[in-house]
Amino acid sequence: MLQSAYRFFIAFILLAVSLNASAEVEIHSWMTDRGSKVMYVHSAELPMLDIEVTFDAGAIRDGDAWGLASFTADLIGTATKNQNEDQIADRFNRIGAQFGGGASRDNASFNLRTLTRDAVMQQAFKQYVDVLSQAQFEPEIIERERKRLLLGIKQKSMKPQSVLSDQLWETLYPQHPYGHPVSGTEKTVAQLTQAEIESFYRHYYNANNAVIAIVGNVDRQQAEAMANEISRSLPKGSKPAPLAKPIKVKQAQEIKTEFPSSQTYYALAQVGIERGNKDYIPLFVGNHLFGGSGFGSYLMEEVREKRGLVYSVYSYFAPMKQNGPFVIGLSTKNASAKEADEVVRQTLADFMQDFSDERLQAIKDNLVGGFPLRIDSNGKILGYISMIGFYGLPLDYLEWFPQQVEKVTKEDILSAWKRHVHPDRMLKLMVGQPQ
Repeated sequence: MLQSAYRFFIAFILLAVSLNASAEVEIHSWMTDRGSKVMYVHSAELPMLDIEVTFDAGAIRDGDAWGLASFTADLIGTATKNQNEDQIADRFNRIGAQFGGGASRDNASFNLRTLTRDAVMQQAFKQYVDVLSQAQFEPEIIERERKRLLLGIKQKSMKPQSVLSDQLWETLYPQHPYGHPVSGTEKTVAQLTQAEIESFYRHYYNANNAVIAIVGNVDRQQAEAMANEISRSLPKGSKPAPLAKPIKVKQAQEIKTEFPSSQTYYALAQVGIERGNKDYIPLFVGNHLFGGSGFGSYLMEEVREKRGLVYSVYSYFAPMKQNGPFVIGLSTKNASAKEADEVVRQTLADFMQDFSDERLQAIKDNLVGGFPLRIDSNGKILGYISMIGFYGLPLDYLEWFPQQVEKVTKEDILSAWKRHVHPDRMLKLMVGQPQ
């Protein structure tokens, strides 16, 4: 409930507030004396403060207890040493502050948004630190949330797109921590114990393993004091071991799964690149042209507009701590699944040979011209600096990114795609009743 409320609040703010769009976001970074990395941007346009603390505590740290990271993150905010669930919710609500969090494959992160009026901000910040650092995992809440989670996993198994997604990760990342569902399975979630949750929390939620991002109308001195207080509230701990690189699939695979649906859900995928890869810009810009920009993309033109096979078709690179996937996806009528596959493959082959200079320039203009809108609110800046801090990207990333997009050439894109995209070694998945 807290997550939903937070997301709604964020969405409202993003719609209602537009800051002065500018690529000149000055990011400050330092380490606390307890080993936490701090990312800070002073933003005085609104009397608001956003904080996000991110831990290397995503599903990649589950081990054999699939779902443990996600379950632990979901339970943060349900009890502390001195407060129960109702008291926590009431104290945030009374001052209009918002708290939320969750886990992905790579990390777990927790947000606070509050007004910077001193009395309100101090209460909100104190409450945030308490929830984050003094979490308790009450047996009755664990069981309640377990039932909710198991119901969600069961419902997910009835959705062909979710079945396809789980198969994609499992097949692309065999024997790798990326390969299992973030939320776990019915079997693994049913076996999670309170002791495992408490142990995971104590082990990974520590100062050395934290990235603290702060954006808002607080000065550097205030930001330093807040970062130090968060850091000191956590056990010092240590960073977990680096994640192993996934082994890339060396030959094409096809998996068809019968599912009682009128649509076939389709993916063509392979292991892609990691965050910070030097070829990210030409891959990113090329993907916008190929399938990442909706109606401006070749995929949309060929698969939907010319042949009417789909409502939507897309592609994306998902760089992560280690090599994330490159995915082309669509859903189509069962009767047109084979034709859609053929058109996707031909469009990819054609794209990797050549494409229009005029369309490339249009995509670059759109990306560079629209970039300020990507950082036109505190919430968006917070997301970017958290990512920059967690993945160790350069502090001038927000200036560097549009400059590199502007400079990238067709030759750069074709060369990078031929290095990283291998149409003859891709995984094809179909879930439905393809004909």
